[in-house]
Amino acid sequence: MREYFLSTRIPKILGNNENEILEQLEKVEQIISELSKIDPIFKTWYINNATSSKPPLDYPFPSEKAKQYLFNLRKEDSFEIFGLWNGSLETEQFSSFSFDRTGLVMTFKKVLNLEQIIQLFKVVLEYPKNDYVYLNSYFFGDINVFPHRLETTSICYVPIKVDEKLMPHLYKIVDVNNDLNEGTILVFDEDWSDESNEMKKKVQENSLALVELDVIPEAELPENFFES
Repeated sequence: MREYFLSTRIPKILGNNENEILEQLEKVEQIISELSKIDPIFKTWYINNATSSKPPLDYPFPSEKAKQYLFNLRKEDSFEIFGLWNGSLETEQFSSFSFDRTGLVMTFKKVLNLEQIIQLFKVVLEYPKNDYVYLNSYFFGDINVFPHRLETTSICYVPIKVDEKLMPHLYKIVDVNNDLNEGTILVFDEDWSDESNEMKKKVQENSLALVELDVIPEAELPENFFES
């Protein structure tokens, strides 16, 4: 089963005082609650490797026990991850959720329908502010035109309103406008998980257009990313 990675790029590292940790935990809880409505693969969550039990199903999230555990973890080490998973083995319909001060990454092994994927993007874009969000796979990594930039994928979010006329290939465009993010979800093809030569052509030609618009970030974090 193919593995998909939804990744974000944020403009600045998130804060780590007690109030900021609590705010981040609250936002993670809200995101997880909304994710659970999208598909059964996101219905239940547990802290990943909270204990030595296999699997560690004694820390369901959200719960006060789990939130306190994650709060203490972050207080002890500012670069610790809020790591969650759905309790499935990796050979099954597995999903994981990883949130730290540098952004969010979700992994899942299921081909969701297009409307589910769009909803997934919308939920993730509620927090924090994002410079780029993209749904990756090994296929898109292999066909990346610009190795020094993050991958262009068949569905991605950019923080500007994109004129459809500037994109060589576009199936659907979804505007985003909330308290933190204002931009566009671009869908290149209805069959977002297709790995054909036709998809390669669409992604690579759209990549050229998006780089021309300067909305695909550099692969490396910017020099001032860790400045307060």
